[in-house]
Amino acid sequence: MPADIRALTGVRGVAAVVIVVYHYGKFHLDRENGVEVWNVPHGYMPVDLFFMLSGFVIGYVYRDAFAVEFLNNYRTFLIKRVARIYPAYLAICALYALKIAAGLTGEETFARFSGLDIIGNLLMLVGWGLHVYPLIGVSWASSAEFGSYFAAPLLIRYTLREGVAAFAACVALAVLAIYLIGISGQGVAGPLDVVSVDSLLPLVRAIAGFTLGLATFRYASQLDRLSALLQDTIVIVILLSILAAAVLLTDDFVVYLLLVPLIAILSRDGRAARLLFGNRLAYHLGTISYSIYLIHPLFLTFAERSSRHFGSTRAAYLACVLVCFAAIWLLSYLSYRYVEMPGRRIVTARFAAEIMPAVAGAARPT
Repeated sequence: MPADIRALTGVRGVAAVVIVVYHYGKFHLDRENGVEVWNVPHGYMPVDLFFMLSGFVIGYVYRDAFAVEFLNNYRTFLIKRVARIYPAYLAICALYALKIAAGLTGEETFARFSGLDIIGNLLMLVGWGLHVYPLIGVSWASSAEFGSYFAAPLLIRYTLREGVAAFAACVALAVLAIYLIGISGQGVAGPLDVVSVDSLLPLVRAIAGFTLGLATFRYASQLDRLSALLQDTIVIVILLSILAAAVLLTDDFVVYLLLVPLIAILSRDGRAARLLFGNRLAYHLGTISYSIYLIHPLFLTFAERSSRHFGSTRAAYLACVLVCFAAIWLLSYLSYRYVEMPGRRIVTARFAAEIMPAVAGAARPT
């Protein structure tokens, strides 16, 4: 496998865009009838793709890292994970705090946040079932993914390094966890849209997806036995199946399971995979997808209030949304270029000893 899997980076960017479009479509032009401007079926599920991608790439980079010098390697691993996600997270939190301070959030004020909320947001504990009120509403996913890193050595051992029985048990438990989450009744927009800060299920959702990502990595190389044409065909068939399941089914489970073979086939970086997800635009969006995900809710109120000012028409809202999308892209690019990447280098150089094996660029999709 190459050091930089372009299709996996690109699909992460596409997934981030789907989430942005999904959230901006939930606005109601007419407050009385409650009809959304547009609907993206199962539009919250790209978050689960993020969890799986994280597991796949970490399995790729760190498969053998914890077999020796466990404590040193585990320490370095966590430092590198913090370096990857925390600098940009902290900077973007500052933007949301400025928005509250400027009085641009309606009834939202700093009085809403307790001491526990402040500490929980600073330590990325929002998605851990600790009743932490989020400064960034969508940060539960980043926090839950961060939580899955603490279990990574154990999950890597039993999903990747042990025998088939241990592997099968890990996969079965992960699938069972997702099924139980789906029938828990805690989903907001759909069965798996479980995001409550009062529940441990968001963290379980992240760990289950992470585990399935590891499991996918274990056997994805078997796809190399297939011809290039067959690999390209599988890419198209899986994508069409996901679209059909998303449109025709209200349950999330089928769509969720189809994400597993999607990651597996895209990881081979074949012709169709590169054409659809490894192209320049998708790849660029993938590199800044973490910032896109965290920043995009910042402008939701702007789109809503501005469109109402211009008459609450669909055309007015769409124009405002396009302005928001441009702002999201610009801030995400600046965050990636001047916060995320420099922050990663500084934290890693300062705290992480170069003990662990590293594959240049391979962590980009996470």
